Amino acid sequence: MNSQSPPDDIIIYSEEVNEFIEKIKVTFTQSERDNFSNIVDMVRHDYIFMSKLLKWFDEYQPNCHNEQHYKTSMLLYYYNDMITLYRKSIYRKLLESKDPTIINALLRTRTYGSSLQQNLNECSLPLSLFLDASEYEDVTHNWYFMACAFINQIYFPDGSSVNRQEVEKNFINRDDLIRKEKFSLQTIREVIQVFLKGEKHVIRGISHNSEILLFYLCILTFQNLTKEDILELKDDYIQLIPFIYQYSASSRLPYYSRDGVFTYRIPRNQTNESFARSFNSRERSQQPNYLHYLIHYYGIEIIEKESMNFYSNWKSKPKQQRYNTTLFTFAEYMIESSFIRDHLQDLYNYFWDAIDSSKNNYVYFLSVWGLYIERYGIVQPKHFNNLIKYLSKNCKIKNKDQNSQHPTLYEFYTTLLASKPGYTISNFKGIVTNFTNKPCNFIVYLNQLLLKPSIIHSIKTNQNSTKLYDDIKKVGSRSPEDFCYLLEFFMEYEKVSEYTKMIPQFIGAINSNKKWLVRDESFFDPILRFYSIIKQKNPKEAKQLFEKTIRSFIKTLGSDNKSSMVKFDVIYPYLTDIKEINYLFKQSKELLNDSDQFIEIFKHFIDLDQIGEKFIQENLDSMIDMEFKSTNKDQKFRILGILDGLSRFVNLDTQITKLMNRYFQTVPNLKFNSYIQPMMTFKLLRNLQDISNGYERFVETFLSVDYTTDDTNTTPHKTINPLFEEDLKVFDSVHQLIFNNKSNLIDIPQQDIIRIHNQLVSGIINKLNLVELSMHSINMILMYFKPLISLDSSLQDNLLKQFKSFSIVSKKRILQYIKENDILVLEYLIVFTLTGLTFNHNKIEQNLNNQTPYIQNLIIQKFVEFITRDKSTKSSDILSLSLVSKLFFKSVCLTFQHYKIQLKQKLPDKYQLSRRKWSFMSFGCYHLNYKDLERFHYQDVEDIFYQLSSLTIHKPMIYLVNREMSNLTHLDIEIRNDMSLSCILQMMNHCFKLQSVKFSFIIELNSNRISQIGAIFKKLILNNTSTLDKLYFGYPATNIAECIESIQSIIDHIIIHQISHPTTFKYQIALTLKDNYPSYCFPSLDRIVSPTSTSCTHLILENFFFNQPLKPNLFLNLQSIFIQVDNTRPLNRQVIDFIMSPEIKLESLTIFGPHHTPQEMELLMKPNLKKVNIILSQVPKQSIDSILSVANQNQSIKSLKIFKGIRCSTHIYKLPFTTDVQQLNLGEFYSINTNHFIKY
Repeated sequence: MNSQSPPDDIIIYSEEVNEFIEKIKVTFTQSERDNFSNIVDMVRHDYIFMSKLLKWFDEYQPNCHNEQHYKTSMLLYYYNDMITLYRKSIYRKLLESKDPTIINALLRTRTYGSSLQQNLNECSLPLSLFLDASEYEDVTHNWYFMACAFINQIYFPDGSSVNRQEVEKNFINRDDLIRKEKFSLQTIREVIQVFLKGEKHVIRGISHNSEILLFYLCILTFQNLTKEDILELKDDYIQLIPFIYQYSASSRLPYYSRDGVFTYRIPRNQTNESFARSFNSRERSQQPNYLHYLIHYYGIEIIEKESMNFYSNWKSKPKQQRYNTTLFTFAEYMIESSFIRDHLQDLYNYFWDAIDSSKNNYVYFLSVWGLYIERYGIVQPKHFNNLIKYLSKNCKIKNKDQNSQHPTLYEFYTTLLASKPGYTISNFKGIVTNFTNKPCNFIVYLNQLLLKPSIIHSIKTNQNSTKLYDDIKKVGSRSPEDFCYLLEFFMEYEKVSEYTKMIPQFIGAINSNKKWLVRDESFFDPILRFYSIIKQKNPKEAKQLFEKTIRSFIKTLGSDNKSSMVKFDVIYPYLTDIKEINYLFKQSKELLNDSDQFIEIFKHFIDLDQIGEKFIQENLDSMIDMEFKSTNKDQKFRILGILDGLSRFVNLDTQITKLMNRYFQTVPNLKFNSYIQPMMTFKLLRNLQDISNGYERFVETFLSVDYTTDDTNTTPHKTINPLFEEDLKVFDSVHQLIFNNKSNLIDIPQQDIIRIHNQLVSGIINKLNLVELSMHSINMILMYFKPLISLDSSLQDNLLKQFKSFSIVSKKRILQYIKENDILVLEYLIVFTLTGLTFNHNKIEQNLNNQTPYIQNLIIQKFVEFITRDKSTKSSDILSLSLVSKLFFKSVCLTFQHYKIQLKQKLPDKYQLSRRKWSFMSFGCYHLNYKDLERFHYQDVEDIFYQLSSLTIHKPMIYLVNREMSNLTHLDIEIRNDMSLSCILQMMNHCFKLQSVKFSFIIELNSNRISQIGAIFKKLILNNTSTLDKLYFGYPATNIAECIESIQSIIDHIIIHQISHPTTFKYQIALTLKDNYPSYCFPSLDRIVSPTSTSCTHLILENFFFNQPLKPNLFLNLQSIFIQVDNTRPLNRQVIDFIMSPEIKLESLTIFGPHHTPQEMELLMKPNLKKVNIILSQVPKQSIDSILSVANQNQSIKSLKIFKGIRCSTHIYKLPFTTDVQQLNLGEFYSINTNHFIKY
């Protein structure tokens, strides 16, 4: 065999392949191995062909080194699709084989995580298999990867996950981390064994798998074990301690490259403002405590003992083999250990060696050493001197032009300077100057330094204290912002009696517009502390300072409430009297929109008994009054949330009723809160002591709004404002939750229900004309009549008058709705003498018990078939239907056998299909896509293939059909390559019952291809003359004369067959014109389309830009057109003129493009157009309304479908859009679903 790519003649190639496979012996030359590799690469994409090779695994016997063993091991070596092997249970069988050769081959190839995780099902492989396999072959990285993938399935069997960084911050006493079922001791022991085995074979210090496993074992496991199992696992867990130091969060710190000069560069896309935030509000990173549960259950003594063993082992390694990050992680965990205190000098020496030699993690190293210096100080002067030189020389911390250093360096710098106050005071001026040369926010770090007890004490007691203080005052005098940053120091240094003199120097910073100024907690706290000190003796100055600060605080909170910049906790300690609290509420009402923030404030003061019920009620009353006048929609919506949040703590019936009285004037219809808003309103009403009275107020405010608009063009001169239908949706959502919510039953007296509904329907009918409303709104209103027993005569007459003004179609729909929903009080509208319309709803009821069992079974079978075949039926509903009885199950199976049931696209490939006794396909399968054959077992796939009645082939096919397809009646094929052409030609030799065939040729035509296409059609028609009744032939345009003549010959052959079978055979010819050829390729469009001049029924224009006009008289039988619009060019005017030509009798139009345009909308006015499909990249509601508006103007359009779509290669994937159909202006259309609209 030729080891290169296979020949175009797949038949010859297939024969050679089969002959080659049969000759495989125990020894192969390299050339023969290369041939086999090429075969596997070629056939692996065709599952039914590949199934021949997969059957080798069933014939293989472990450790029997015969011909079959050799073939199996060689197949594994070249076939690396581990996912297929797993799906077909081959992976497990081979893993259990205890065969070193096979296990080695099996674990040779890595399967990437995302694809593997998607294909693991709930019946995961036991970890013991992986551990056993490691005994027969050396552990490899792929072994570790696969084992970890299955461990992930153990922890998250439903495919979910957790945010590791978020959980690490808070993992204690969290209910969401507790599983329904606890882990077994054996499972966790095996996970630890996998970790320990895998750790021996990973690249030092950078195994992602090890990081994840350690996170699972230390953070997510203990809360899901029994205490007995935890204690039993003690020895296993103790082995993990060295790895905790290696793989906990510090190992994931970002590397800060020093760029040769140790400079931390500011990212280019980071603004000065965001950079300032990172400097000013950064919290000190804290190591998540991976040792927490180990210490809790096993005791600190044994943890310290093992940690010291780790430390000794680390020291014993050669310097170049030490992983320094683990040393610092160890040091951070063990900072309080007595052993550490006794060996500080030794540890500091190692710290310095690590930092001096590090080019990456030096920032983390310094942060840990900073913790030690704060706690224990500097042990040896040499370390202080070395670190000062390091920061100056390597990190350039003193350089004026290097103003973008990492903040941690400055935190460490201030800690280091505080450890040697003598050095700091001696170099004070230079140190202060260094901070002032940095960005303005770096004064924060100067303040940090000055507040260190050792530094402030040294300043106060130094003989030059006045000069030192003057140096600092000069910095503070530069601007109010600088003084504010240093306020804490000035408060420590100055006497309280001097405080008021400082106010003018910093008060301007509170409302500063400097973008670099960050108002975080460290900004507000000193000011408020300052205020609390002066407010008794200087009330006037204090009041001004307090009000400015609180207003600035609330503004900051309101503008940035999703971040952690400020929290209420910072101001609560300083609000001690009712005036301060009142001012806080005043500013909050004006500036805050977040209801949760309001609730937090109220609850805080309630808990402290600082405010009473009356205070809360008065504030809420004023808020309702304020929001009744407000135009701020955010403020309008917040009152619902505040009332809802506080009603469980305080009696707010009066306030809720007051809001209900003004609801539709106060609360807007916010579409983006279409669920939350009604639910919150419902909860408020439900909490009322007198819900009937509260709901009546709600109804009254709905009816009190004037929803009519003056319109001189209509009679009468008032029309219903569209706002009514928007408000009706909100009202109805609340109404349904009150009266028709099974999960929240509310006890309302029957007389109140009748009174409320009478009030409601009377108000609507007497004020509005129902004819102006959409059918959806009318149906809502009709349901309000259902609880009523009788109607007032005037209301009856008014409703009857309005009913008579509806169209016949609308009347029938209304009467049908009344009858289907048993609205008894409205059945008088069905009386012919009143309405002139009768509607027969009586249906013949048959007593099945009187029928023969055969008739009953047939009816059940038809009933099940109808539901199963309905595209809207959910898979879960089919399953429920089949479980009713054996007869129902059999009926579902018969439906799968006799009808096309499309497999759900979203059904994951990991779920395999079966033909076993309790499978829906146990009787057979009517229809399949060729790609879905992969879901069946390789032993069954050929039998499934040959019994199919309907087959779709849209992927390359290289399998050769070799026996009759005795059931095949429907065939849909897309030809994409030459090999598929040969395969389909071979297939036609074995098809004799085809009724409907669709051929779409995607590939560019040439003489060889068109020759094979001609042969396919001849064989098709010859073998299926008596059965063929539908044929679709789609092909791309070509300018090759020979191909044009051959196409003409094929179409003539099809027409001759149609002439011979005029009543039973119909054909469709689809021509595709693309804009991917140069203009000279199409010297004459007339010549190109000439083969289809009288036969073309479908025209596909893909980004086609006419260089010369298409003549309508060449497309006299055209039924449909598909247009793909280019992203950069609008629709060609010549295309529009061609389609709108009277000679083109078009029934169906499909447009695919990025967005709708006026040119495209013009096409929707084509006379006699019946079906329109619009596929857009983006589908905003405005576009849908615009399309519906135009389509409503063309009375011939009966079906309109709108999809969101994307194109991949030759396929267009249509997705449903999420717009609420109820919000659309449908006009005369009715919605079948969210995408399909029809006209009667």
